[in-house]
Amino acid sequence: MNPVAKLPSNSILAEAGADCRRASRLFAETLDPVFRTSMATPERIADFRASLSTYFMGPALFFAAEMLGTTYCFSRDPGRIARSGLDLIFVQLTLDGGDLRTVNGQTIRVEAGDISLFDLSRPLQAETQRCRNLTLVLPRHLLFGKEGQNDALHGLLLKRSTSTARLIGSHLRALFADLADITPDEAPAIVTATANLVTNLVGPQLAERSLPSPTVRGAVIMEIRRYIEQHLALADLGPEHLCKMFGLSRASLYRLFEPIGGVTDHIRSRRLRAAFDMLADKRKRAVGEIAYACGFSDISAFSRAFRHQFGISPREVREMGDRGPRAPGSAERQAAASVHDWLRIVSAL
Repeated sequence: MNPVAKLPSNSILAEAGADCRRASRLFAETLDPVFRTSMATPERIADFRASLSTYFMGPALFFAAEMLGTTYCFSRDPGRIARSGLDLIFVQLTLDGGDLRTVNGQTIRVEAGDISLFDLSRPLQAETQRCRNLTLVLPRHLLFGKEGQNDALHGLLLKRSTSTARLIGSHLRALFADLADITPDEAPAIVTATANLVTNLVGPQLAERSLPSPTVRGAVIMEIRRYIEQHLALADLGPEHLCKMFGLSRASLYRLFEPIGGVTDHIRSRRLRAAFDMLADKRKRAVGEIAYACGFSDISAFSRAFRHQFGISPREVREMGDRGPRAPGSAERQAAASVHDWLRIVSAL
């Protein structure tokens, strides 16, 4: 009899011991697509503990985190928003302790029992010395159909004294308790039901919240990045084309992409990354065919740019096939990389 399939998961624990420093770096590295994470040197190493368990639920992720024994700082600025390309909503239950969080220019205190929501297309800073929390990571389309309502979620804090917070909190606790028994086949329906619960409960809270200007919110660059990913083969994909498609001036477009090195470099980088993935695929497509499919009209220019980017020629990647290079580092580092992949998968849904 085959064993019941379990949700893919990954766990990191940093505490007093010989590998504390390495594990601490891995904790921060795993969170890197979401936050720039820094930890002060603990005054008492015996009190230090940082743990993160991640569960891949198909259309969502579930995080269980604990931070003790020092000061932890988390920041998500416009540069990280642009680089990561993550377009996700976090629904977070604080189980114990709390944090100070700066959202939309205001500092709020999040305490045990509170439910907080934040949007990864928008900036956020937080600091804590003691906190345990559970976080459901959702693509925005599972919440509200109207983008304005999703925009209003960022920074929403439901205090533990409210029935809304208690109901969502009870559900997240129950979900966490059952994660070990949930199968990958069951997960999508459970995620959808949970998203519906959150939507129905927080909807009435949004009516009086002010909305961000669409010209400055990070979701603009997310939308443009998604368009670029879907149209890499277009020969005229460039600043002029994007300005026409999105009704932006060149100056506005350049400002949006400045944190990640400029719009032209970003398009070239994404085309080369797509070409690398296609070359490493099992299908034996010709190098020239792949170059054209990724928007390059000159094979020689493509080969030069590819070698400059990856230090290897397109033909060499094609010849390696399944023997292509693997991510360097330990099994733990590769596990951290899998969390990054899960975030990208959920964000692309």
